[in-house]
Amino acid sequence: MKHIVFFTLSMMRGGAEGVIARLCNDYLRLHYRITIVTCMNCPVEYSLDQAIELICLENEGAVYRNMGERFLKRRKRLALVLDKLAPDLLISFLPEPNFLALSLKGKVFGKYQFPMIISVRNDPKREYGNKVYYALMRYWYPKADGYVFQTSQAGEYFAFSRHITERMEIIPNPLGRDYLELRKADSREKKIVHVGRMDPQKNQAMLLRACKDVFAKHPEYILEMYGDGKLQGELERLIGELELTDKVRLCGNVADLKDRIQDAAVFVLSSDYEGIPNALMEAMAAGIPAVSTDCPCKGPAYLMENGKCGRLVPVGDQEALSAAITELIENPEAAEQMAERAIERMKEFYPQEIYRKWDEYIHKFLK
Repeated sequence: MKHIVFFTLSMMRGGAEGVIARLCNDYLRLHYRITIVTCMNCPVEYSLDQAIELICLENEGAVYRNMGERFLKRRKRLALVLDKLAPDLLISFLPEPNFLALSLKGKVFGKYQFPMIISVRNDPKREYGNKVYYALMRYWYPKADGYVFQTSQAGEYFAFSRHITERMEIIPNPLGRDYLELRKADSREKKIVHVGRMDPQKNQAMLLRACKDVFAKHPEYILEMYGDGKLQGELERLIGELELTDKVRLCGNVADLKDRIQDAAVFVLSSDYEGIPNALMEAMAAGIPAVSTDCPCKGPAYLMENGKCGRLVPVGDQEALSAAITELIENPEAAEQMAERAIERMKEFYPQEIYRKWDEYIHKFLK
């Protein structure tokens, strides 16, 4: 049985991590031996099948003096792990793991050399915006054997390398099992919902300010925010400053998310940039009328078919976001028609079709 290693930062909750977990649990483990290697020793927040081996490069609480020391120590441990595992293929997700893996490209681990596929999961203009990451990307990325991007717009960023553009594959995220074959809610609660980690990328501050404007017209509505993160304290302070304490509920991470949000009047994604946002996919599959920023790399526009299956607003435009939310609240029939189209659209992202694309691409690199 061929052995595939997935390499990423951690298996804490996140878009890339969710894709790895679904792909390995639901499909690849049935056809290949699978090992997941992570850089960080963090809690594993996805259930992994017992057939999947999990290896961490670090001890819990590892501390480094600087990024250079961290990179070199992780690189040394990765080389030892790969020498022992001797996989037939390595698939790496996210910038630092991609850099670490490709920095070893061309080395011989024992008697083995194997192909490497890297995957970019976010807006590359943001991911490689600083000079160091940009230089490392330009130097190391052309050394990979294969490339998986979520949208064609993300792939266009790498047009400087013919090697990359000739070998890249566009594969969107699979929809989670819990969101297959759903029906719209029979009735709507007077609530707006948002799902996402509390991080600058998600621009929840704009969402709060936009919702304050919505509540001025529709005081019967509330906002429920699901997720946590480093900005939680800052967002709590902003909620107080905006006098929204009675209107906003911070619900954290919950196991029954689908059941809690399915009867919402509106789902909102306020991000400054995204790849293919899983939270938006799941809301659309659940038949919740959705509003999203039209953020790079055009993932929301791709999912919503440029506005056919949801409302798109410019990135960072608080007034447009408020107006779009208000429009869906005040035009429930149009909102429900949009939600019906969204459910049909999400059938194109059912897991088996996405897994087939991954498997077909993987086969190109397995001898």
